[in-house]
Amino acid sequence: MDKRAELVLGLIVEHYTKTAEPVGSRVLTKLIEFKISAATIRNIMSDLSEMGMIVQPHISAGRIPTDLGYRYYINRILNFEAPSTAGFPTLEHEQSDKQVQRLEDILIEITEDLCKATDCTSIIISPQPAVSKLKTMELIKLNEKQLLIVLITQVGMVRNKIIHLRECPDQGMLDKIKDLLCDMFAGLTILDIRNSLIETISENTDEFDDTFIQAIRIGKKAFSTDIENDVFILGRSKMCSFPEFSNQERLKIVFKVLDDKKALFETLVSVMDQDGIQVRIGNENSYDGLNQCSVITGTYGSSDYLLGSLGIIGPTRMDYPKIISEIDYSTQKLSYVLTQFLG
Repeated sequence: MDKRAELVLGLIVEHYTKTAEPVGSRVLTKLIEFKISAATIRNIMSDLSEMGMIVQPHISAGRIPTDLGYRYYINRILNFEAPSTAGFPTLEHEQSDKQVQRLEDILIEITEDLCKATDCTSIIISPQPAVSKLKTMELIKLNEKQLLIVLITQVGMVRNKIIHLRECPDQGMLDKIKDLLCDMFAGLTILDIRNSLIETISENTDEFDDTFIQAIRIGKKAFSTDIENDVFILGRSKMCSFPEFSNQERLKIVFKVLDDKKALFETLVSVMDQDGIQVRIGNENSYDGLNQCSVITGTYGSSDYLLGSLGIIGPTRMDYPKIISEIDYSTQKLSYVLTQFLG
């Protein structure tokens, strides 16, 4: 694609993003700074259509970008500038002036900020078991068959879980089990603890005393991961404001996947082994409900440990430079805050 074709494609993407209206040759003649005839622009648009970069939604309408056109725009035309991190030092000052927050509160706060800044649905997954190390835990008897388990990780993550037992031990026994599990597993990742428990269960338990056997059984339930608790999503209603989803059936399909935390979790986990900002447009997404959307994600943590990822979901017609910049800033900000928890 030559420079003039790239210019026309870039202008179509940017104008359509702002107006949600198909872009015609007359509009483009006004947007292009140097003189170029409408006939030449129409020829360029015809070439772009043959390449599959733009499409004409109606016979009398102008053109709109395709998924392929957006992809070319992002890869070849968009000049992305990394956001300034000059404001980060104030975070340290703010944190020192108030009580240390729970990590969940920080995750939700940054996800809310991202939602407001981009006007899109924002999602984030909390630090994952592979790198979440146990600090301590509590076992609290609720009644004869229910037990509350509180897990606290070294990055300040608190997970509460109620489990059902045939017969819940008394509180004195639970305190002994808690001390035993903490002695065995404090400092290990949740994933390592689960693997260790599986190995222990497979051994001959006849040699162990009753306290140890009950500790293993409760530990198996305590350290099983629950995806529902790992995914935070805000701003689902934002999708209703986009004209692309004015059709109720299309909106239902999108909301179905937004309600599927397993799908969202897998979407964000799939970028955990990739550095930098990742953009998936339309049919590049794995789930049917997202084939009318773009999903832009980034990871947070350090070069040694990528802890989790965050991102936004919106229509393919979005302000990519602004949103990519906001996500890059949010991942840097969250990584910075986590250094306070990790020391």
